[in-house]
Amino acid sequence: MDNQLEQTTYKGERVRLCTDGKYRWTWPMNMYKNPLVLLTVLKIFGIIFGVAMVLMFIGPAFRGEWSAVLEGLKIWAIILGVFLVITLLAYWIVAALYGGKYIVHFTMDEKGLLHDQVPMQKKKAEKMGCLIALAGIFAKRPSVAGAGFMTAAHTKTSSDFSRVRRIKAYPRLHSIKVNEGLSKNQVYTHPEDFSFVLDYIQSHCPKCSKK
Repeated sequence: MDNQLEQTTYKGERVRLCTDGKYRWTWPMNMYKNPLVLLTVLKIFGIIFGVAMVLMFIGPAFRGEWSAVLEGLKIWAIILGVFLVITLLAYWIVAALYGGKYIVHFTMDEKGLLHDQVPMQKKKAEKMGCLIALAGIFAKRPSVAGAGFMTAAHTKTSSDFSRVRRIKAYPRLHSIKVNEGLSKNQVYTHPEDFSFVLDYIQSHCPKCSKK
């Protein structure tokens, strides 16, 4: 990809139109100032946590054992608090390991967009994800193991513009969410290129709602 970035019709730190007709740019997103990555992590873990909780209480609820459900919810509330603290600490540790920057390569053309973590950080993410997964397996915590596998695998995300259903822009954060049905993508740009990238994405996503 680095060679492709060099073979461009525009030189500079901004979005570049390459000789193959694709736009490319690299953006080091500040993990301390931009909360979108943290919110995404919390959402992923929250979904896993929520599914595990529903599976645990669905039986007692059907049997009408509401006192047991209530007591269980109190325990899960404590677990949720601990979980949030651990997640926040883990995020700050990861941010520190990344040097405070989440560095991403973006490739965009008329058909879609690719969000690809830089190779050095991708290797770190895969190693950390595998360690989390192994810890979850040995601790007999399926939700933790699942989160680890997701972390290891989720280093690259592509969006097919013909399938995009929703676009949400965050001008102050220079970020754009590009969501299909179940696939979610996040785009980060240089401040001066935000409007161009947003307009380009919107003009090539005929089925999406814009917010």
